[in-house]
Amino acid sequence: MNQTEQPIKSPDSLAAELVADSANQENISRNRADLRRIIERSDKRLAVIAGPCSIHNIPAAMEYAEKLAKLAERVSDEIKIVMRCYFEKPRTTLGWKGLVYDPELDGGCDIARGLELARKLLLDVSALGLGTATELLDPAIANYLAELVSWAGIGARTTESQTHRQLASALDMPVGFKNSTDGNLQIAVDAICAARAPHSFIGIMHDGRSGIIRSSGNPNCHLVLRGGISGENYYPACIAAALRKLENAGIPRTVMIDCSHGNSRRDPARQHIVFEDVLAQKLAGNDGIAGMMLESCLLPGKQNLIQGVAPDPRISVTDACIGFEETERIILSAAERLRHGTIHAISTDRPKVAYLGPAGTFTHEAARKVFSETADYRPYSGIQNVFRAVESGECEFACVPVENTTEGVVIGTLDVLAETPLKIYAETSMNIHHCLMASVPKEKIGVIYSHIQSLGQCRKYLERNFPDVETVGVGSNARAAEFAALSPNAAVIGGENIAAQYHLNILDRSIEDAQNNRTRFLVLSKGENNLMPHAKCCICFTALERFGALHDCLEPFKNAGVTLTMIESRPSGSGCWRYRFFVDIEGAAETPKVAAALSDLKPLTEELKILGSYPVI
Repeated sequence: MNQTEQPIKSPDSLAAELVADSANQENISRNRADLRRIIERSDKRLAVIAGPCSIHNIPAAMEYAEKLAKLAERVSDEIKIVMRCYFEKPRTTLGWKGLVYDPELDGGCDIARGLELARKLLLDVSALGLGTATELLDPAIANYLAELVSWAGIGARTTESQTHRQLASALDMPVGFKNSTDGNLQIAVDAICAARAPHSFIGIMHDGRSGIIRSSGNPNCHLVLRGGISGENYYPACIAAALRKLENAGIPRTVMIDCSHGNSRRDPARQHIVFEDVLAQKLAGNDGIAGMMLESCLLPGKQNLIQGVAPDPRISVTDACIGFEETERIILSAAERLRHGTIHAISTDRPKVAYLGPAGTFTHEAARKVFSETADYRPYSGIQNVFRAVESGECEFACVPVENTTEGVVIGTLDVLAETPLKIYAETSMNIHHCLMASVPKEKIGVIYSHIQSLGQCRKYLERNFPDVETVGVGSNARAAEFAALSPNAAVIGGENIAAQYHLNILDRSIEDAQNNRTRFLVLSKGENNLMPHAKCCICFTALERFGALHDCLEPFKNAGVTLTMIESRPSGSGCWRYRFFVDIEGAAETPKVAAALSDLKPLTEELKILGSYPVI
């Protein structure tokens, strides 16, 4: 075999040197019991697992732990805080594999030293009263550390592994199985079923020898939603589907949400968006949400490991994290809202919500994603009528589409948005999948109805399959379905949910030209009264007439370090070839750098209007 061997201490030998004293044992036992009760939902607190993506510096980890322990004490009635102490990092190809494998970050791979450091840190963190959480990647390493851990995770890459399912079945602590990297939930559900059952398998015993391990099964295994290639899965519909899948498998309806990874699109600035959305769902009554995970370091961001250069101990060397200040702010705000049971205004009792109708449109679906099921949804024909419903007081909120990844902005929305007194209250987005539906076979289709944006999103499909068939754009896909249902030779393009509603057959699925077909929707109201943290703002302006005017208007954002995510122009109506510019900004209007940029922009414009500062849900 192409290997060398080096003996190390057995798990028992290392435990004898780094002993968990009675105080440590009591803390670990209490933290495990608390988490079990939260997973079982007899303890209604929210579990929050927060900490570095990976531990790479022991003093910095202890500084973080001391801060987190103080925070945990402040919110202990509402939130159970557990510290991420991740020592092993799964690698798709190559890279630093974690503190246990390479504690000096120099390629020396002193694993014996890494095990000592990891065990000592777990003891020290536990001595502060904090529970600890880690991903168990190598079953052999679990024997050295597991007795000191309060919660264990099985990662997206190993959830399908029989070895890890057997390992979880033998652990005396709650274990979370993540959905796979492609977003598949069934793999994790199968893993939970397997880990809850007894197993017999070959493994490393605590004295270091190989032996037969007989486990009794772990009843506290649960699902962790972390998003994936297929998109985020923290939305209400996603969580509801996951809870149904657990229930159908005979598993308790409990999930934990990872606010990082696929759910944040690997952007740490989006972690708070995920957190706030899931918290609102919990406050609205979703008792299946047991906890959330945050990747957090002393300072935000990430750094690359450079040979010969010591990394900053306060900044992550693996995934980018939020800083401790933001972590503290998020958790304190959550505790306050949990204490008083406050939800953002979107979850008020039965709000009246206008949307681009009729029922069954993608806008209807987006509205239902944002609001509670008890909302009073009211369809209107035409985007302008949706706005007018809120302006007149008929409804409290409006939901309209604003931009598609394939077809660009929805012109009607921007034009009305510039003139309305309404403000953007929130933004959401969703993947758009189109179907071809009709009550006749394909060969008898003589006309295809759909919204003009949907027709554009399926242009190549139509050219390939129906080059000679007339296409007609109408106000909405649901309206198109009404026409198709009444016509002897018509079809409709739209979401599959309208098929049953209008008694149509689905002839083809996923006919959109782009796989990442996604649409953004805006929620509007009469005032900016959303209490959720604002992640974006939107403005429109008309520049003063002069050479290089647009360049000058964008300069303040560059100087302030503000990111712009959309710039779109529309005729302003104030003169020939005069344009109004719409700009989406990353960051709330009230943040210092955005406020400074807007202040510098104002004298360069004839008109400057803040259309809203709002959360992304």
